[in-house]
Amino acid sequence: MAEHREPLLRVEHLTKFFPVKKKKLFEARRNVHAVEDVSFEVYPGETLGIVGESGSGKSTLARAILALTPVTGGKVYYQGQEITDFKLSASDRHRMRAEMQMIFQDPYASLNPKLKVGEAIAEPMLHSGQAKDRAEAVEKVKHLLQIVGLQPEVYDRYPHEFSGGQRQRIGIVRALAVNPKLLFCDESVSALDVSVQAQILNLFNDLKRKFNLTYVFIGHDLAVIRYISDRILVMYLGKVMEIVPYDQLLSEDTHPYTQALVSAIPEPSTAPRTQRILLEGDIPSVVNPPKGCRFCQRCFKARPECFEREPEFRRVGEDHYVRCHFAKEAE
Repeated sequence: MAEHREPLLRVEHLTKFFPVKKKKLFEARRNVHAVEDVSFEVYPGETLGIVGESGSGKSTLARAILALTPVTGGKVYYQGQEITDFKLSASDRHRMRAEMQMIFQDPYASLNPKLKVGEAIAEPMLHSGQAKDRAEAVEKVKHLLQIVGLQPEVYDRYPHEFSGGQRQRIGIVRALAVNPKLLFCDESVSALDVSVQAQILNLFNDLKRKFNLTYVFIGHDLAVIRYISDRILVMYLGKVMEIVPYDQLLSEDTHPYTQALVSAIPEPSTAPRTQRILLEGDIPSVVNPPKGCRFCQRCFKARPECFEREPEFRRVGEDHYVRCHFAKEAE
């Protein structure tokens, strides 16, 4: 059970607001509530999936954890050491940067078009001390390229010469080059064809076993997230609505928002679907979120108290937590 292990990553009440530019001199200060009061843990060897609609705060959460954007509040711990905003010594910060890597959604935008892919991978390897000299770096890069299904000859080619799937494999190799322990995969397969998606997902699983990796896998396709994840964190409007093991995702104890996401998963069948949940209304403003539950304005189970009081994060089962007034708390 997850709670009996020491977490690799622990996030406590993490909050990130972005100030909105004033249009009038005496206008009250307003903020975009990108991420608000988010807490969770990631355990060694597991894959935590983070899912939600666009604008729910998934990518901002990852960037805040990795100190790519400063946090407004809360704390981040890695292996028991606080690393909030990476306010560490130079040596500790250098080590953390290597051990916590990110694979971005658009692999082409994250590669330097003027650098050969082999050089782009070897550079961080030399900088982090994973290779003593360039000759050793070249050999290690070519070995990693073979592991992800690319020929060693691609070392001397430029990013524009590859397809989307090949570029994503190159992005994976670049992250692996510094021997990380924790990988953040930010929509890493969403821009790929379905057939290529399956190949990359299987590659992630193979690499997890081969290199003993831990993943935080971000996406908006619940079918993909469920396939690769051990536990799933559901976000809506900057808040965590639910944390659920993958095998309990289809249970009746899930959050109404999660139920709507599950019902939207395409099924390979021509039979009419009778359980499709259609959410009405628009997503509320992230500048002025609802007073009560973040999901109350679109929830098909909402009652008056949902609009007045924010629900607590309740434990409803083993490793299963739901933010809902009507969730049945586990004994």
